[in-house]
Amino acid sequence: MRVTLLGHASVLVEVDGGRILMDPVFQDPFEEGAVVSCPKRTIDPSALGPIDVIVLSHAHLDHFDIPTLARLPRSARVVCPKDQAIVYVLAQLGFKKVHPQDPMALIPFGSYQLLTTRSHVTNVVEFGAIFKDKSGAFWNQVDTVLMPETIAPTLELVKKIDLHFSMYASQSFDFFEGRTSGFPHAMHAMNLANAVAIGANTLVPGSAGFRFAGPFAWCNSFLFPISRERFLADLARVAPSIRGVVANPGDVFEIEGGKVTHRAAASRVATTAADDTSLLDFDPTRPMPELTDPNPDGYAPDRIAAAVDGCLEGFAAYVRGAYATPDAPIEEYRQHGTTYAIGVVFPDGEERRLRIEFAGGAPRIETGAAAARPAETVHRIAASGLTAWATREKSYFYFRGFSRKFSTFHVVASRDGKIVVEPKALPDLLTHYLTRKAPGAEMALKQRLDFQLRPYLARGAT
Repeated sequence: MRVTLLGHASVLVEVDGGRILMDPVFQDPFEEGAVVSCPKRTIDPSALGPIDVIVLSHAHLDHFDIPTLARLPRSARVVCPKDQAIVYVLAQLGFKKVHPQDPMALIPFGSYQLLTTRSHVTNVVEFGAIFKDKSGAFWNQVDTVLMPETIAPTLELVKKIDLHFSMYASQSFDFFEGRTSGFPHAMHAMNLANAVAIGANTLVPGSAGFRFAGPFAWCNSFLFPISRERFLADLARVAPSIRGVVANPGDVFEIEGGKVTHRAAASRVATTAADDTSLLDFDPTRPMPELTDPNPDGYAPDRIAAAVDGCLEGFAAYVRGAYATPDAPIEEYRQHGTTYAIGVVFPDGEERRLRIEFAGGAPRIETGAAAARPAETVHRIAASGLTAWATREKSYFYFRGFSRKFSTFHVVASRDGKIVVEPKALPDLLTHYLTRKAPGAEMALKQRLDFQLRPYLARGAT
């Protein structure tokens, strides 16, 4: 078996009897322009050769890349989770041999096998993958969260893992919700424990080889607390028998008879162009830049104004209507009598604000100067990001760097003679409105996928 890291989560697996491409992403930037491969790489798709099987682990945009899928052969079989978005895109692109699978499905491919491995998360439909042929076994964990109840039966099936691309990064994406960043001790412990339990011959910290770029680059200081080297150093303390290797784009691993050979820069498909991992330097003491709107997609001012006005007017109407026809998030705000505000920052620096006081009988909705008063829960967002979101042209992966949220809401109570002050998380109402209550929200995902597919469908299938 020959395993080639093409960058971030993209992997080429060559086994006895087939060539498999997993989570292919060939261009930089990706994830709607927010991130680039790190270390910096170059990809030569012409050197890829024939592909028999494509494996997609989940629908996050750093793994499920429409521009790359559009250039791959439609003759390939595709194994993917039972995710409607993935299946829809593949059908639109003209892939005919699509096989949605549940986790823990053992799929025979003649002289080799593929096992989809379970993830213990509830908000993502995903799986990892184990590839096994007569030379050995490779587990690509991708972003899956493992538990002992998955690892044990998996090892009963596979017996021994020779090469493990392990989850390690524990990126602090909760930072986008609350603007707090720290070291993820519990997640780091879990990732180390899983690596020890799997006990591979060779472990590679995997599926986190990217950094934010352009107007999102400031996020790097807050989101990447664990480097590849840090993870391997900690692993060596608890499991010195596991060989740890840092792999870069273009590195190849050859498996034969329980032995794993690492060949740096041996691929003709991918090349490491520069080691720019220093740009991931984790330092949450750095100042967070003020929210501005660089309008990276070049939306016309009148289009931004119309989209923002329509969104805020629709949002206000939704809040008023939810008092007559109860909606759970609004009822929660109403029950606590709290306040919520939206701030929209335009490219010229103007900020338009809407503030709501959730009283018992009717909401008090303020705009203009009156809305500048403090609120307990606030969502500020760049106007062009709100435009892209409201018009279903971009996803949350794109605009989260142009968004700031915070909440000071808390509950005060007296318990056993003591005063208790507890923070209470309330749902973000702008997110709830746009994803569930705005006109046409039930078709939002399809509309976004259709928008992204449009240029590739015009070209026709390859």
